[in-house]
Amino acid sequence: MSKKIKNIKLASGQFCQFIRIRKNLIPNYYILAFPKSQGEPSKEEVFEMVTLGIEFAKTIAYKAVSDAEAYTLLYSGYSARREKGWHVHIVLLGNRWKKAWLYIILAGKNLLQAIGLRKDDSPRIE
Repeated sequence: MSKKIKNIKLASGQFCQFIRIRKNLIPNYYILAFPKSQGEPSKEEVFEMVTLGIEFAKTIAYKAVSDAEAYTLLYSGYSARREKGWHVHIVLLGNRWKKAWLYIILAGKNLLQAIGLRKDDSPRIE
């Protein structure tokens, strides 16, 4: 389940969206997305969006745990994404255990994709 938090207009006139993802396995999970309908963002738009993502992550981390640096930002390049469309993952962390849990979930997801039990259309590098 997801909930759009807000649209943000970029300097180029395009827009991006902050979305809260509600998953039981990964609490406090957000995505900053460039809608697929706009194609792929330019280098300038990517730079602006990563900057916005960091600012947003710091703001929500401070509100949640009184520590503006308690977050992880993840970006997968075009060929490494499972979902098409440019996006950055923002996950709030409160301690090392939560960070370890995040990496366990990511490892499991990627393992399922690698053995073919989960959709994966990224190119294969042999």
